[in-house]
Amino acid sequence: MGAPGEMEGMRVSSWQETEAWLSGGIDGRVAVASHRGKFSSSVIENTALACLLALDEGADLVELDVSRTKDGVLVGHHDKTMNRLFHLDRPLAGCTWEELRGLPLYNYVGEIGTEGLDTLPHILDSLKDRAFVALDRCWDCWEEVHALVREKGMAGQALFKFYIENETACRFAEDHPNALYVPMVKDPATLDRVEALGRTVRIPALEILPEAPDDPIFQPEIFHRLHSRNIKVWCNSLSLAKRLVYGGGYDDLAALRLGGDKSWGVLAAKGVDIIQTDWPWEAKRYLASIGRSLP
Repeated sequence: MGAPGEMEGMRVSSWQETEAWLSGGIDGRVAVASHRGKFSSSVIENTALACLLALDEGADLVELDVSRTKDGVLVGHHDKTMNRLFHLDRPLAGCTWEELRGLPLYNYVGEIGTEGLDTLPHILDSLKDRAFVALDRCWDCWEEVHALVREKGMAGQALFKFYIENETACRFAEDHPNALYVPMVKDPATLDRVEALGRTVRIPALEILPEAPDDPIFQPEIFHRLHSRNIKVWCNSLSLAKRLVYGGGYDDLAALRLGGDKSWGVLAAKGVDIIQTDWPWEAKRYLASIGRSLP
């Protein structure tokens, strides 16, 4: 298969190219968004290293979850509690940053590793002028995150994700119309709210959340409706657990076991414009093989 960086005819697109594509028309190409960066063993998700590794593997965007500590430090972290990474049944917001730095963090083979979480300022510094960043799960600290992104001069590189049912997030978007937003939608009935918001807010893409091929949000008329309004369709292909179904079941595991045609190719054929995956190199390589990848 070769190694990242050795794929003939491929190169990692710059964030400016991704920006131009996001703001441009629907052209059939598919971007790869890396879910929490590329992580395994002792490389921890939502860290600068994970994000940089994802870029090295060809990701066009990196998706990043943000939480806030007890003393207001913004860090890369996804879960509501610290159970999975720290083996502590408490919210991350209950710890100060100094306390977090002193706690053992368990890696993906269940051992105490040498790596820890990163602050959001450190992660952004590592990605400035390098990649588009999709900021997720930071709805309770958007003011601080938005201010930090602007302070770093990265407003053009950042997307803010939120569930369209979150009225607080919608009001924030209306109050900060120059940022870029990606609403997440399960129910087609909420598309009217997306379109109303889009009249004053910049929405280059919308994330659909189908759980089965016959899911109403996963039908051709939905793709046509969004594309006719120049809104790109973002869809996960994650294969995280039996209880969590993404991409209508056309997930990463199907691609890895059966070939990209059984998963990523189906999503591309349906009209998905951005595939969020845990396997950026493999997805990018496959999309390039069918002539659908970004440069």
